[in-house]
Amino acid sequence: MLGAASAVGAFLAFGMTPLTAAPAAQADEFDWIVDLFDPSAWMAVAPADAGTFDMVSLLDQWVYEPLHISVENWINSDFGAMVNGWINASAGQFLIGDGADGTADNPDGGNGGLWFGDGGNGWDSTEAGVAGGNGGNAAGWLGDGGTGGDGGAGANGGNGGAGGTWMGNGGNGGAGGASNSFAVIGGTGGSGGNASGWLFGNGGAGGVGGAGADGLAGTFANGGDGRGGFAGTAGNGGSGGRSGFMFGNGGNGGAGGTGGNGGIGANGTADHVDGGNGNWSGSGGQGGLGGERGSSVYAGDLYGHAGVQANGGDSGSGGTGGDAYQDANGNYLGNGGDGGTGAGGGLGHVGGNGGDGGDGGTGLNGGNAGAGGIGGDSLGDQALGGNGGAGGRGGDATAGHAGNGGDGGQAGFNENTSAAGYAGHAGHGGDGGNGATNDPNVRTTGGNGGAGGKGGAGGNGSDGGQGGTGTYAGGNGGAGGAGGSRGGDGGAGGEGGTATGWHHDGNTYSQGGNGGVGGKGGNGNATVGGGNGGAGGAGAAGATGPGVISVGGNGGAGGNGGAGGVGGAGTASGGNGGNGGAGGSGASTAGKGGSGGTGGASGGVQTPANDLGFGPSHAGNGGNGGNGGAGQGYLNGAPSTTATGGDGGTGGTGGTGAGAVDGGKGGNGGTGGASGDTAGGPGQPGTAPSGTTGGAGGTGGAGAHPAPAG
Repeated sequence: MLGAASAVGAFLAFGMTPLTAAPAAQADEFDWIVDLFDPSAWMAVAPADAGTFDMVSLLDQWVYEPLHISVENWINSDFGAMVNGWINASAGQFLIGDGADGTADNPDGGNGGLWFGDGGNGWDSTEAGVAGGNGGNAAGWLGDGGTGGDGGAGANGGNGGAGGTWMGNGGNGGAGGASNSFAVIGGTGGSGGNASGWLFGNGGAGGVGGAGADGLAGTFANGGDGRGGFAGTAGNGGSGGRSGFMFGNGGNGGAGGTGGNGGIGANGTADHVDGGNGNWSGSGGQGGLGGERGSSVYAGDLYGHAGVQANGGDSGSGGTGGDAYQDANGNYLGNGGDGGTGAGGGLGHVGGNGGDGGDGGTGLNGGNAGAGGIGGDSLGDQALGGNGGAGGRGGDATAGHAGNGGDGGQAGFNENTSAAGYAGHAGHGGDGGNGATNDPNVRTTGGNGGAGGKGGAGGNGSDGGQGGTGTYAGGNGGAGGAGGSRGGDGGAGGEGGTATGWHHDGNTYSQGGNGGVGGKGGNGNATVGGGNGGAGGAGAAGATGPGVISVGGNGGAGGNGGAGGVGGAGTASGGNGGNGGAGGSGASTAGKGGSGGTGGASGGVQTPANDLGFGPSHAGNGGNGGNGGAGQGYLNGAPSTTATGGDGGTGGTGGTGAGAVDGGKGGNGGTGGASGDTAGGPGQPGTAPSGTTGGAGGTGGAGAHPAPAG
């Protein structure tokens, strides 16, 4: 080993002299390195309480990086290359130098020298289905692992190489390749390399997952059905690498890939007059896990921390439905295609967002919209779940029924906590499409609004979509989404759509859309109260004017404790007010019932005999008040003895009449909630109308109080 000893002496003389003062004469030429890495020196200056003191960053910035940069500058200098070549040749093995980068013929990066040097980077694949090369290891005392190569289309990224045995960082994983068709899932990101260093080293970060391919546009050519193509699913992110033994952080995981967008439906043709349907989107990939700490002996924040799981990937959007074929005059001759559904977001530190639903296409009848996708759940500390995707908008109609809006997607939630407040936002219900209103002789109906998305645990439900307009009838509003468990509030029901009037048998008829039902509030638990129900949507008013026979839409019922929606007014008949929702039970004070909605007014026009189902003229009745919630349950682990029942809700006022049309009846008041076995007070009945004046709603009954002790 005489040659090797002389070689390292030359390396230290030429390469390391600028770094530090020459070490004192010692029996072993490497003892100065051992002294430098002696942990007792670091422990002597470490504070008793690490607090915000970051030893890992200090070691990285002031010790490892200067050493590493100096070594790399030496290795890559012309003079260093000459000296290193002589040392390696004299020793008969590769002692100092960086590993070669991978190539197509040899994808993996080469290992660094047995003393010093970084691993080579893996080859970035340019071939579909072929994975990226792995990064080379830093085989010596000091050096970083090589970065993994990116995967080809649909292939996995290469893994990062390991860091040096004394000090060095693991290489980052390569990115997964994006998919190039729906049949190919995006590649998984490569794992970050482990930091093998005994003293110091950070694990490499995981590579990001490959994106899913967008679906192809639909076509009717060559026997196609016009439907858009399926989208590709995204790849998962790679895991982070393990930290060094004493000091260092685990590598963070790689983010999940983004799902592809669903293919859009083809527009209609002369041979295929209906538009094609849009297709589903692709799901988002899961976020990669964070790397572990390299030792359970050296525990605590002073020595570093484990890596963090990455965020889940978002889903793409559903494809839009194709429009129907139009003739030379611009008239639609077929129906619009349906929109595609949004897929779910990926699981991660923060969940990925669900995809939005695709819009429906336009035609004689509009296409229905796609629903929004579910938000991905969260696994991170105090991290939010992903948002639910919004429902698409219904397609417009020129001579028939417009498309319905898509339902909103449910929000993701945090799987690791029972506390409220960590759910994403639920997706809004899509609005119904509109029927054409430019020609009152053409009967059109607005599309119904989509339901609002359900809240994740602790999150609120979203509002329902609004009903679309039409000449004959407006669409109904969508239901509000239910609040999630742990006390989420319900979403409001959507408003009914208006109707401008359709000429039929010498009269003009108009039917306002009904309001949507309010969403139910989520249940509570031992620490969180139950959520409030959403308000019912308002019924739309009918059209007005000479010769118009219109009926207002009914108001939607309220969710538990939510107010009922107001009935819409009409020239002939008003819509009924929605009933108030019942209050929720409680272990201390129960919820109050919601108020009933006011009935819609009648303009006094008498409904003629007709074949449309329009009945005798009337004003709308007020909605009934909701019953009060029961005072019962457990408080602090024991049966409640002090719970008060909730008061009943007030009934809604009846709508006013006109001419020979009487006003509507007032709604009944809700019954008060019980307290244990003690019944609540009865609600007062609503009053009958007095001529054209609507009756008053009854007062709700009082909730019962606990029975006296003894």
